Amino acid sequence: MKIKSILILFLLAIGVNYAGAAISASAFMKEASDLLTSAKSATASFGIKSAGQPDITGNIAIKGDCFAVRTSVNSTIYNGTTQWTISTADREISIFEPTADEIAQVNPFSIIKNYNRNYNLKMLSADKSTVKVELTPKDTDSTIKTITISFGAASKLPKHMSITLDDGTVLHVSINDIKTNVDIQSTRFSVSTKDYPGYEVIDLR
Repeated sequence: MKIKSILILFLLAIGVNYAGAAISASAFMKEASDLLTSAKSATASFGIKSAGQPDITGNIAIKGDCFAVRTSVNSTIYNGTTQWTISTADREISIFEPTADEIAQVNPFSIIKNYNRNYNLKMLSADKSTVKVELTPKDTDSTIKTITISFGAASKLPKHMSITLDDGTVLHVSINDIKTNVDIQSTRFSVSTKDYPGYEVIDLR
C-alpha cells in the first residue's frame, strides 16, 4: 500500500507539472501575442541559417497583417491578401496568395500573433532571461513539423526561432533590434510591376 501510495503521488505530481507547463506556455504566448498585436507596427533585423544553404540576412516591417521583408536574396511584400516575391538575380516577380505555412516561413511574427489559431503549445524551459516554447501545427497536413521559439523573459519579444519542415529542413532564425510602434508608410506593403521593367511576372493567383 505504501509503495502504491507513493506511486500515485508521483503520477499526480507529474500531471500537475505538465498541466502547469501547459498553462504557463499558453499564458506566456498570449502576452507575447498581445504585445505584437496591440502594436500598430514593428520592425526588426534577422538572420537565417540552414544546413547546405548560404546564410541570409535582412529586415522586416509589419503593420497589421501586412509585412515587407528585404533580404540579401530577394524581397517579399504581403498586403494581407497577395504576396509578391521579387528576385533581383533572376529578374522575376512571383505573385500569389500564400497559405498560413508560407507566411510563417517568411514572417516569424505571424506565428506568434496567430499561435492560438494554428498551433498547440508546450513549454520547454523558462528562467529569468529566456522562455522557450514549442509550437506544433494543429493542421496535420502542415509543411511545418515543429517551431521552437526563444523569447526574452522580461521583454516577451522573440530572440530566436527554429522551424523544422516536413522534409527535415531546419531554419534557424535570429531576430534582433525589434522596434514597435514605428512610423511605416502603407505604400511599403504594395508592389507595382511597372516599377520593375524587364522583370518576368509570374502570376499564380
